[in-house]
Amino acid sequence: MTTINQPKPAVDNNTTAPRTAPLELSSFDRYLLAHTKASTRWGHVVAMGAALATPATAPKGKRLRRTLLGVPVFFSIAWPSHFIFERNMPVGFTDSKAAFSGDLRMIWMMVTGRNHELAERIEELQRLLADQAGDR
Repeated sequence: MTTINQPKPAVDNNTTAPRTAPLELSSFDRYLLAHTKASTRWGHVVAMGAALATPATAPKGKRLRRTLLGVPVFFSIAWPSHFIFERNMPVGFTDSKAAFSGDLRMIWMMVTGRNHELAERIEELQRLLADQAGDR
């Protein structure tokens, strides 16, 4: 897990400066920090829709081949959103397990109308990071 130092009250009576205790980020929190813009999140939703529609459009004998084609279809839509909107590298380049589970969770939240929850969590994480940077 990634840690962020967060102010914690000092226990020692000889010092008045607060000590910092590490704040641990879940893999989903780290994933969200790579998806700060709604356009990137919606790009992933569109990519998943296209990937799922790919085998559905295949003739009966070609379904398996089209299903396998859905993977590059997803990445060819989702990854450019990182380069264009976020200007960062996709999480899948460094942690494919976190990327897969994060994609599924984020996309599910987006299609069930919970984008505002994602945006609020991202803002909270960014505030924590800014606070940590100010403490140094």
